[in-house]
Amino acid sequence: MKTPVVMFVFNRPELTRRSLAAIREARPEKLFVIADGPRPGNPSDEQLCAATRDLFSDVGWPCEVMPRFAATNRGLDPNIEAGIDWVFSQVDEAIFLEDDCIADPTFFVYCEELLDRYRDDETVWMITGDTHEVPESLFGDNSYDFATWASVWGWASWADRWHAHRALFDRQHVALEEPGRLVPPHRAVPAPPHPDALVSEGGRRHFTKVADDVDPASYFWDHHWWVTIINQNGLSAVPRHNLVENDGYGEGATNVRAKKESKPATSLDLPIRHPAVVARNRPVEEELELVMVRTDSLLPRIARALIRPLWLRAIVRRFITQPVVWRVVRKVLGR
Repeated sequence: MKTPVVMFVFNRPELTRRSLAAIREARPEKLFVIADGPRPGNPSDEQLCAATRDLFSDVGWPCEVMPRFAATNRGLDPNIEAGIDWVFSQVDEAIFLEDDCIADPTFFVYCEELLDRYRDDETVWMITGDTHEVPESLFGDNSYDFATWASVWGWASWADRWHAHRALFDRQHVALEEPGRLVPPHRAVPAPPHPDALVSEGGRRHFTKVADDVDPASYFWDHHWWVTIINQNGLSAVPRHNLVENDGYGEGATNVRAKKESKPATSLDLPIRHPAVVARNRPVEEELELVMVRTDSLLPRIARALIRPLWLRAIVRRFITQPVVWRVVRKVLGR
């Protein structure tokens, strides 16, 4: 595979091994590895980080491995955001996977074909491999369709889109040798949602809040990337079903903590069936916005702060996602 693949890793060698095994099937010619360093006061980190990095000493196929290994812990945002800057200073396009994202082989075929197909179409900003379980029926006969925001649990993009984002969102993190300080988000110009980009009131409220928020701990790098895409009325390609399994839930996670089973990736039927037009699929967009509001708006954040045990969160989630209950909840969230 000609398209470079990027892995973000930290201290989970077994998850990293699974993700790397999936990448090995695609055999990219170039593999970027961006590893955060051990956290101070966490004695197991040094051993686990070292074990994770050792996996890349011999990846098992002819490949140029490009390591960026931090000596100290930078934290999630600086490690990923500065890592993407570093990758896109060297290549024009890339596929990105975190250590807990295990890709189906067709994910790489899909990304590479769409990167080529939409390279010169600047309305398309991102290609994602995860649908957050949007119903397949909303895609018709297409292998994928377009929405505004989309998951970064396996994604691809082009350097020019990322550079355009960074021109608007110009936050600079502390140097690699100066860890431990959160840097507030900063935009060169305000970035409210474009009036045509979102289809639900709940989605508009959520992303307007993200665009205006200056608390460095409130939202991760992906939210700020989405704000730029939404502000520019950009599009993200979303597959009809999950091409990437996220297996990073639970107590060991540093970001997504939940007691839930991962959903295995499913192969995409080939050849890929492309949409007739490059335009937003409003039903798909609405479902994705409601998933975001359900999981990451103010109310669920308060609920997670109050409901600490993961087993109890799982019970609440199962209740909310029951079809009858979810029909009521989605109406409330969309208002």
